[in-house]
Amino acid sequence: MQANSLQKFPTIFVSVAAYCESHLQLTIHHLFSQAKHPQRIFVGLVDQSENLNPDWLQQFPARKNINYVGLSPIDSRGVSWARSIAFSLYNDQDYLLQIDSHTLFDQGWDELLIEQFKQLKNSHPKPLISTYPPGFRFDSQGRAVADEPLKSDEIFFIDRDPASALTADRAVLQFRVVRKRVEPSEITHLPGFHVGACFLFTTGDFTQQVPYDPYLYFRGEEQSLSLRAHAKGYQVFHSRHNLIPLYHLYKEVGKAYEGQHWHPDMDAKRHTPFGWLQQRSNERINALFTPGSDLGAYGIDSPAQLESFCKLSGIDYLGRTTVPVKSD
Repeated sequence: MQANSLQKFPTIFVSVAAYCESHLQLTIHHLFSQAKHPQRIFVGLVDQSENLNPDWLQQFPARKNINYVGLSPIDSRGVSWARSIAFSLYNDQDYLLQIDSHTLFDQGWDELLIEQFKQLKNSHPKPLISTYPPGFRFDSQGRAVADEPLKSDEIFFIDRDPASALTADRAVLQFRVVRKRVEPSEITHLPGFHVGACFLFTTGDFTQQVPYDPYLYFRGEEQSLSLRAHAKGYQVFHSRHNLIPLYHLYKEVGKAYEGQHWHPDMDAKRHTPFGWLQQRSNERINALFTPGSDLGAYGIDSPAQLESFCKLSGIDYLGRTTVPVKSD
């Protein structure tokens, strides 16, 4: 009877890459405890930590649903490398959710995302729900609280940061959320062009169609995913604030954290410094957005796909210029 009940629920593969993450246990606990049907959740966890196979994980009730790979943080090559390993842990689940390792969830998040996906599929064959989600923080008593307890009906649309521009030898850009009010109120999502890597929900075969490039480092991973997803026929959809069922713990810009891959203390222990990894990554993104480059499975099939993406995004990668971002 239990096996038959499980078959009724579409399964979700959750890709999690953690690096010296102090909030990993909280994230995994919330992921399962807040799901309406936790038995359908299967996690691919890449844990880059000095405390591998921690006691809490060995004793976790849903341990059998967690495919775990533990790696030394000294040997880590960055977030894209780790996420490529996480993608390799996919095992034919129906859906994919990619998150960061410091994420909390609303109750019933699994049903909410699947229902949104089904509705969007009525208008597009390959929807991809993604944005930069709302944040949470810890209060003075150590309790996790939402930055905005009351959610709005604004769309969390991702656009290029107007302070970020292309140059002849650098295609890496930065992006931000622009909140948009739309009419009529029945509109729940807006089509976009850019993927937020900390919240991505679509069908599970995305892991096969748009594999993570392990040679990227940090900046540029989302641009790579966005272009290649477009080339494979996916359409990014950005959600309304009150339809985003998860929260992200954002770091303060410009502040150094020990849990950052490029922290000087950890970088000093490596044979391959982050500066070299970042330079290689920048060169690879530059090649991806240059017609004629061959990056194999991590590239695109035709220059026409890049031209189409330039029109969609308003970013002229071909001419290495950007259209000014409109103020809302």
